[in-house]
Amino acid sequence: MDFLREDLLMKQSVFETEIFSHSLSLKNAGVRISCDRLALPKIEWLLPSGELLWASDDADSFRRLYFLSLRSSGLFKNPEEGISLLEHLAPVFLLYPQMRFKVQALSGELPLLDGSAYPWYEAVRSLAGIPQELAFYDVPLRERLEFENGFWEISPSETLEVEYSISHSAFSDSAYCAIYDAEDLVKIFPARTFIFEEDLVKAQAAGLLSGVDAHSGLLLSERNGEACALVGAPFRQKNEPAMHKILDLIGDLSLPLPFLPKLKIRIHNGGHIAHRKLLERLLDYAFGNFSQVE
Repeated sequence: MDFLREDLLMKQSVFETEIFSHSLSLKNAGVRISCDRLALPKIEWLLPSGELLWASDDADSFRRLYFLSLRSSGLFKNPEEGISLLEHLAPVFLLYPQMRFKVQALSGELPLLDGSAYPWYEAVRSLAGIPQELAFYDVPLRERLEFENGFWEISPSETLEVEYSISHSAFSDSAYCAIYDAEDLVKIFPARTFIFEEDLVKAQAAGLLSGVDAHSGLLLSERNGEACALVGAPFRQKNEPAMHKILDLIGDLSLPLPFLPKLKIRIHNGGHIAHRKLLERLLDYAFGNFSQVE
């Protein structure tokens, strides 16, 4: 029987899992992820109804969606049909640009898990196996955008470089990374989402974040210019808050398809809306340069 089981596993090409946890506003959010190791590469994102929301090989299916950010990234077909909290799962597919995935949300938000991308990485790797070589595309742009309390600026690079800084009252943090291969990317995955205590109180008073619990990431308090973790201590990395912002950025930029831009990005006090404005400048290059993706 053991030989028969091994033979069946060798012939199997489709692997599937379901994941459930709380999300930002739901106590029980879920998603079904399947991987076909033998099919042509593509990522399909499906609504809870099973209807296709967008696919990585169809630029129009992505461009016609509405973007909505309420402390996460959401893409919607109409005000009632969409998926939120995409930014922690999306970067994991960067490790498998030559693989076929189908992602069906089982709720309007994806699970939050521990607030990082690492549990997603473990789940997807169990389906897809060893990570592949990352894929990049050229972006010949030099631009700067300023917004309230922050900015981003971009210039061409040999790979993706990100310098991210944040400030909150007297607290400030910054992080830098250069992504050349899968190992560089996986190092970012453990960084957890965070929120300051006073911001959580305000959000919950406004009816937001009702699904958040003690395992949702980092709850921070500012003391003498330092960020202290009231929940989630100790930090997994010295600059975990800023590193998580890099994770969010990469997640937002990889939503349309699992390729990375060759850019140096400097960004201060960004968020999902700022990330989205940057993505909009990259879409033509991301979808239009398949022949030069490396």
